[in-house]
Amino acid sequence: MKRCIVVTGASRGIGRAVAVHLAKAEGAHLVLLGRKAADLEEGAGLVRAAGGTAEFSAGDVRDRTWLQTLARDLDQVDALVAAAGISGITPVDKDCDDRFESILGTNVTGAWNAVRAFAPRMKEGGHIALVSSVLGHFGVPAYGAYCASKAALLGLTRALALELVDRGIFVNAVAPGWVDTDMAVTGIRDLARALGVDEAEARRRAERAVPAKRFFRPEEIAHGVAWLLHPSNTMMVGKCLTLDGGSVQT
Repeated sequence: MKRCIVVTGASRGIGRAVAVHLAKAEGAHLVLLGRKAADLEEGAGLVRAAGGTAEFSAGDVRDRTWLQTLARDLDQVDALVAAAGISGITPVDKDCDDRFESILGTNVTGAWNAVRAFAPRMKEGGHIALVSSVLGHFGVPAYGAYCASKAALLGLTRALALELVDRGIFVNAVAPGWVDTDMAVTGIRDLARALGVDEAEARRRAERAVPAKRFFRPEEIAHGVAWLLHPSNTMMVGKCLTLDGGSVQT
């Protein structure tokens, strides 16, 4: 029987790559959630082409009612990937309070809302993966909201893991480094502006700061997430799989 796997943030980037990988690897049924229906429809087509089945719904993970209504319509959920996330600079001396709250609301409360909605639909053997970031391990100037949100996801992972393991549900996190996504493009643009260089030079400097000397593809991160969700993975409880090319060694 194919597994039913819910992926938030599935419109693009890591979320979409995870969905397609799981379709290809195990023919899973993917429930794709994100903000843009057109992007989700495209992703569902890629999932089906890869050998899986798919359904999708557009909405905002900050909307608890939307998620809870979706969950009630599912007979069972075998795994959840909370990949929905946004970024942006939030300098402490600028008027960015709304952005700060939006980032925390989407990245942290959104993940909490997804777990609250879908974990009750899981039986023993369920798996949950929260998508954090290497910036959950260290700070970056002017990225207070993003760093705080990704660090909070690591704490949430540890607490949920201990709370749910007695029910046979395994909760872990993944912390990617630089990944070639739209979010990375925006990050490089911000870095270029801060350094006073063009975007090509900003990217070169960012790559040089990674021991592996490169950015990574969303598909590479998807392999790591797939391991966290694998039925045989009952050893990792509240852990973080850091996929960053050596930037953090813990």
